[in-house]
Amino acid sequence: MRLIEIPAIKFKKYVPEQLSECDFLQYIEISALIFKYQIGEITYEQFRILAFYKLLEMKPVNTDKVDIEKQSNLYQFSQFIDLFFEENEAKEKVIKQYYIDNKIPSIRAGIFKHYGPSNEFNNVTFGEYIDGLEAFIDFNQTGEMIYLYRLLAIFYRKPKFFKSSFDIRRTYDANDLEKRTELFKHQYIGIVYGFYLYFASFQKYLTSAKIFVEGNEIDLSILYEQNSDDYKSDIPGIGMKGVLFSMAESGVFGDQTETRNTSLWLVMIKMYDIVKRNADEKAAHKQLNK
Repeated sequence: MRLIEIPAIKFKKYVPEQLSECDFLQYIEISALIFKYQIGEITYEQFRILAFYKLLEMKPVNTDKVDIEKQSNLYQFSQFIDLFFEENEAKEKVIKQYYIDNKIPSIRAGIFKHYGPSNEFNNVTFGEYIDGLEAFIDFNQTGEMIYLYRLLAIFYRKPKFFKSSFDIRRTYDANDLEKRTELFKHQYIGIVYGFYLYFASFQKYLTSAKIFVEGNEIDLSILYEQNSDDYKSDIPGIGMKGVLFSMAESGVFGDQTETRNTSLWLVMIKMYDIVKRNADEKAAHKQLNK
């Protein structure tokens, strides 16, 4: 958090320096502005000033045409919004995404409140995750809004009639996904894109996550590493769906339906166990052949 002081109007307020520090309202408002910036509706300079206004809970005179030259003092203060971004390897400005807590725990769609995944996706099944990942990738490849609405429809559901310790949401049913996708088309873009950003942040976390299982720290990054010793054909794989098929064939969690209904984290731990055992076998084989 950063303290912003404007002595001329006796203003003092602590404001977040990145998305992870935002509360619900700040998060969806900044997410909406990020979306407008990403699609070219506003410039980066306009985004910076408008985001500054939102965080300070002030209303611009004209949000469509921000006169930067006439607001030099405001422009100077707004430069701290740069802290929300970092540069990637291509020297491009990208939003900082280092959070795994869901800033949008619930939303209202129609007359009902719908609940989303808990922090760290702890109450998400493997089937939900696979379908969500497909929608996420489809949006990244096409930019079509329908995939953002589908992402919401996959993860946000009405509560159960009887609450359970694992998940208060109703059981995920892919068969009514299209119907629920239509319901979410009327959501505020800050919520729609905000959840997309959360999913993206979780994806980033998965590639380097370190979790404890029975007191032992395991590093999930080995699931995403490329081993130069492994031969791979030029035929493209099918990602997590391939994992689903392999798990179902092994029967470790049951058939394909039962595997889809298994906790995401339980499947991730099993994937780690498989990769770890393969690595141990290769190491042992190399030792024998010395």
